[in-house]
Amino acid sequence: MATNREQADIQDLPEDRSFIRDRIRFLRVGGVIGILSSLVMTGIESFRNDFFRVLPSVLFSVVAPLLLLWLRRRPQDLERILTGFAGLILIQQLSGAVLSANEILMLIWYPVFPLTYFFLLGFRRALVWNAVAMIGITAGYTLFPVLTRMPPVPPAVFLSALLAYGVAVALAWYHYGVIHAYQLRLTREAALDGLTGAFLRKAGLDQLSRLMAQAGRISGMALSIALLDIDDFKSINDQDGHQSGDQVLAMVGESIRSVVRKGDVFVRLGGEEFLLLLPGRSLEEADPLAENLRRRIEESVFRSDGTRVTVSIGLTQYRPGEPMAELLRRADNLMYSAKRGGKNSVCAREEPSPERPFSFPETERAAPEGA
Repeated sequence: MATNREQADIQDLPEDRSFIRDRIRFLRVGGVIGILSSLVMTGIESFRNDFFRVLPSVLFSVVAPLLLLWLRRRPQDLERILTGFAGLILIQQLSGAVLSANEILMLIWYPVFPLTYFFLLGFRRALVWNAVAMIGITAGYTLFPVLTRMPPVPPAVFLSALLAYGVAVALAWYHYGVIHAYQLRLTREAALDGLTGAFLRKAGLDQLSRLMAQAGRISGMALSIALLDIDDFKSINDQDGHQSGDQVLAMVGESIRSVVRKGDVFVRLGGEEFLLLLPGRSLEEADPLAENLRRRIEESVFRSDGTRVTVSIGLTQYRPGEPMAELLRRADNLMYSAKRGGKNSVCAREEPSPERPFSFPETERAAPEGA
């Protein structure tokens, strides 16, 4: 089971690009269908020579094309556009209840709206918006005879339509809840390392890219990273066996997760090498955390023969504008400086030294002799 922190971190991951493209494509098709439906309703209402009844359908016909144009020009604003569509539909619902509560035609749309909110807003937000819509529709039905001096549809008819709305919400909530849980499980399996609970390399580097962009946009936002490598891990595997090595990795992962705060990102780059992303922490603020982490691992992680397990840590701060490879190279050099200085230490001071080129290997990197 994913912890609350893991679930929050997973939900912060960017959505798959192919899924976003499919969602945008469907939104465009659904938006056009909605516009055509609104134009039909506008035509029907126009024959009644009642200007106010036409307003809800005209509103959608006018505003929805503007939202679709916004989507075409700035697809990166998808979430704001989806919320805009949801707000437009909510206004259409409430104004329809206030102005047309004496028309059966208005009621036949009730079961459609819940599905629309779930598609636009997602699992949790849609439930809140549907509840607001049901309360607003009920208020509109109550106000209709006061504002128009006309009787609304019979209460039994209205309550039946409202009940159908509620059933549609319940069914959609269950359906999307199951899908949400399934997606969360798939995302967790694809993004998290089952042994240590850390993000896998691709998901973790995506998070680093996002945080670097955020630090570049927000003046004064610090971002520090810590690169950790388990000392003498090759000898643990060679002498104690790979099962013992896995146990050490799991214990190190547990120690790291017990130290980091919410918002920090824990990544397994591969093998025995880990990366900690510390947004909002300067180098001076991150140094005590790194030292605390080094000490905790030394005190709580042991090999099968009782020997303490230690780590070497390279700690550095992101310099706005530098490439990711350069940031990771600096952390990598610092980590190896910690190893050359005797291991089981944190190195955060950069000194002139032969630079080792940093890459993103698909397999575990060969450690230097004695690492």
